[in-house]
Amino acid sequence: MHNGIGKRATWLRAALISLLLCGTASAKEPIRIELFGEENNIPYAYLEDGVQPAGIYVRILREAFRKLPDYHVSFAAMPFKRGMDLLQSGQIFGYFPPYYRESRDWIERYSVPILQETVVAICNGDYVRSHRLDHFPRDFKGARFANNAGYRMAGAPFFDMVEKGDIELEEGNTTESNLRFLMAGRVDCYVNERMAILAGLRELRTDPDIARKFNEVAIIAREFGYVAFGPDPDGKWPYRDKFANDLDRVLLDMKQSGEIDRLVTEYFAY
Repeated sequence: MHNGIGKRATWLRAALISLLLCGTASAKEPIRIELFGEENNIPYAYLEDGVQPAGIYVRILREAFRKLPDYHVSFAAMPFKRGMDLLQSGQIFGYFPPYYRESRDWIERYSVPILQETVVAICNGDYVRSHRLDHFPRDFKGARFANNAGYRMAGAPFFDMVEKGDIELEEGNTTESNLRFLMAGRVDCYVNERMAILAGLRELRTDPDIARKFNEVAIIAREFGYVAFGPDPDGKWPYRDKFANDLDRVLLDMKQSGEIDRLVTEYFAY
């Protein structure tokens, strides 16, 4: 009888230990990740009130990470050029939303495409009226352009003309500063993504009569934004590829279900 009780007690202790171990395994802490985005690319990725990461990409990625409980992802922001420099040197885990460029062959992995953006050139009315602008960038010889520092969205032929001195380039850190250059007559034209330009004009509370003085003169490209992952020379992020695979799966589901389109629509309706 005592043997039977002892055996049952031993079995109960073993069962209890097994349950505790299972509970410990299931309560495994999520992997903590800090993901960096642009700090001044309104409406896509920026710092709201200079503090809180915000924008369309941040909204989409926040929703994606809610579906990935194995990770605890926090957002931070920095200027594009600094972000790309730190990504290239392996000092940050990931950065969003650069476009794909063959020249950035140091980027080891991109996420699936998240949003399509339209890159355009806008110029002031006086410049447009005095020039025939059928081909970008060939017909813009002698123009003064504004460009966001670090951005290469105007394309290689454009920057070849800059190198040759055929186009004069002035670079500001933000869309708003470059739009101010344009409004002040300091430059003739400006290249950026269409919705970023419109959002920048709204941010500056530009008088509609002034905004109408700018003409969209060229569609340069339609580009996708991504999360980019750079080198990891010190092996700090052994979970990088699993995270990227999990994120791709969720983003594809969100795209196919229409959730990404809904989030974009809600952002602009807000």
